[in-house]
Amino acid sequence: MAEISTSVQDGPERAYVAHAVVDSLALASVHEANFAFLALLAESAASRERLDALGIDAPSARRVQGLEHGARRFLAACPYALFDLHFNDAAFWRAFALGRDPAVPAAAHAHAAFARTAVFLAWHLAQSNELAASLVLGMTAEVQRLWRGMPVSMLERAAHGAAPRLMARWGRHSTFWPKLLDSAAPSARERFEAVRLLGLQLIAADGAWPPAGPAGVAPKP
Repeated sequence: MAEISTSVQDGPERAYVAHAVVDSLALASVHEANFAFLALLAESAASRERLDALGIDAPSARRVQGLEHGARRFLAACPYALFDLHFNDAAFWRAFALGRDPAVPAAAHAHAAFARTAVFLAWHLAQSNELAASLVLGMTAEVQRLWRGMPVSMLERAAHGAAPRLMARWGRHSTFWPKLLDSAAPSARERFEAVRLLGLQLIAADGAWPPAGPAGVAPKP
């Protein structure tokens, strides 16, 4: 099976190195999910309420809305999700695993539809590739354990419960989305690799990557 290796290092002292191997089929699914999420942002651009729920500012959403199909495809090709469903929130997902669904407000129909896509992707990655689930989704080890024990029959309920928590990943970060959108211009696409690396650095800073080993120590690169 074809594989793609993704790596990042920070600074000349190599203060940390994060890397993962994601198989090509899983990576294609991530790209499709990212593309669908960009479409959701574009669809939500006119609604302040929906953008607030998604955790992203109106100017960024309007820029997504103005992108042509090919430009959105280009930006979707990150090796990690551009969206988040609180995959680092063990308490939230533990409640689902125990059958105690947290009370949640209703989500917009489009948000709920996308949440199904995100949940099925998350279930597949958690079942099949521990490293990919950490890198792609920011899933912590405990959340992965909970998802591995989740039957397929529970996914629809999980999507319904998680939909109101759907957000743009790093939507409030001062530079990630502006830099990502800047790289969509044909004259600036050489900047895209730098944006991909920024995302990997943010994943490491969030503490979900690298995943801890048996002794709580991150594996060496």
